[in-house]
Amino acid sequence: MGNLSFAELKDQLRVRNGNNSAYDSAGTEASNYYGLWINKAYRQLCTQDNVLGVTRKIRFPQTNTSTTATTVDGTAYVSVPSDCLFITEVYDTTNNRKLDEISWKSYIEYTDRTTTTSENYPTEWTRYGERIYLHPTPDAAYTVTIYYKKLVEDLTGTTTTIIGAEWDDPIIELASYIMYTWLGEYDKAKYCKEQFVAQATGLASLYLNEDRDRDAAFGPSQAYMPGR
Repeated sequence: MGNLSFAELKDQLRVRNGNNSAYDSAGTEASNYYGLWINKAYRQLCTQDNVLGVTRKIRFPQTNTSTTATTVDGTAYVSVPSDCLFITEVYDTTNNRKLDEISWKSYIEYTDRTTTTSENYPTEWTRYGERIYLHPTPDAAYTVTIYYKKLVEDLTGTTTTIIGAEWDDPIIELASYIMYTWLGEYDKAKYCKEQFVAQATGLASLYLNEDRDRDAAFGPSQAYMPGR
């Protein structure tokens, strides 16, 4: 998690703005302008693949999570978690098998979706709105684990970010860019953008180092080898 609390992040942003306290009184603590700019930066950083032209995809393992849901006999869906940004996998814990993702078009073309005699344990899933539709339609109560990328909650009070402390400074720079853009101080905004891009580019691939532990071998497909 971050080292700087929400209050400390706001204080640093206020210093960037010449300790101007006029932007402290725009509502409640979470929605005053300094807090608004900090939370905007935090959300953008944790939801966008590329922020302000950073060429590397920014990845935060801390926003990966999971939850379980229980199917209902004859009900074709379970609910999407309320804090879900996007789903990565769905796993049938009861039957110990990963469900295959299919398109909504493929799902809707199944003619047995509402046929009681075709109900069974699900093998496929697709998201539509706030529901995860399963196929076949479940014939019993099965526990499914939903793996997904979650939306971060706005910071309040003395809370800190859920991402690493190494991102505290880039959040300040991004919030400063947002602030100066709002205030029409575009030269200052440009400088903060440059600082943010430089910092974020250096950190973007940090967690990819964990992938080095994978026991994977890379090479040409056998289909393209001579003699085949």
